[in-house]
Amino acid sequence: MQLQFEARFTSIYRLRIPLPPFITDTQPHDLEMKATGWSTHPSENLKPNQISFEDGEAYIARKDIINIFTDGSKTEHGVGAAFCVLTNDIWAYQWSAKLNDNNTVFQAELTALHEAVIYTSHLPNHNTSKIHVDNRASIMASSNSKSTNETARKIFKILLSNPRIKVSWVKAHAGNIGNEKADQLAKDATQHGQPYSHTKLPKPHIKGLLRKRMLGEWQTSWKNGDTGRKIYNIMPSVSLRPTNWIREDVIFFSQHGPFPAYLKRFHLSDSDYCSCGGIGTALHYATECIYTVSWHMRKPATNFEQEWLKRVANNLVSRQKIRGIIKFISENRDLFRPP
Repeated sequence: MQLQFEARFTSIYRLRIPLPPFITDTQPHDLEMKATGWSTHPSENLKPNQISFEDGEAYIARKDIINIFTDGSKTEHGVGAAFCVLTNDIWAYQWSAKLNDNNTVFQAELTALHEAVIYTSHLPNHNTSKIHVDNRASIMASSNSKSTNETARKIFKILLSNPRIKVSWVKAHAGNIGNEKADQLAKDATQHGQPYSHTKLPKPHIKGLLRKRMLGEWQTSWKNGDTGRKIYNIMPSVSLRPTNWIREDVIFFSQHGPFPAYLKRFHLSDSDYCSCGGIGTALHYATECIYTVSWHMRKPATNFEQEWLKRVANNLVSRQKIRGIIKFISENRDLFRPP
């Protein structure tokens, strides 16, 4: 099932083949694809002072610099991006937008930075601008000419042709008035921002859709299957989360192991009795066989057997006892054969 999921994901993401509408109406051109190669000639680089990972708060008080603050936000209401412009202690301009609910925070941060550098590139050439970003990852991607992110590459090209635009990191939620305003604008945009459709859907979106579809098909198959019913009664819901069961756990809960009752069922033994005189089931060895008394647990009433198995399966101490029983039986099979 997992391999099937990966194959489906590859078909839409790498091969750019649409998936059937009953899975998703998303088309390949709606997805953010990785860029390859260099975005510019390898000899072209940003100026050494254009990018700074040191806190740029000291520049905010300078009157000869236009300070711009960007931020992205993702809440239960959606995804928002924003930037605001501070000139001579006056808020000169602000921009915000609501992205697709399936976009990521990183995409929102890059979108805000992209719109900010576009805005700044249209300011008069004599103005020096400082863009303050509280997300280091977006700055690193935007200053890398070989970034695989298309938006980051666009930012790089604008910065390359506008050396007067500088980008610096600023500490988030540290009382910085510009950062706090941009943060609030981005949060407000998650609910009330103008729709922004230029940022494409991230790879995890399609993976999430396909994972949900895969789990649904797997659950239906597991529920309506003809085999594995003993395990199904213990674990009726499928999950990608590991159960941490080892071989002995599987043997006990599936009851497919060195138990006389199981061996007799498949004509591998002439008797389903244990040498102690009881019917040799997994439950017998876990609760009443005289040879496994060191690992015994309280025997459940007949109508509570299923609930008992679920509790044992979810209890590590009980599972340790089960493992001891199975190992002991496997190592001493002659002891359990009826005379």
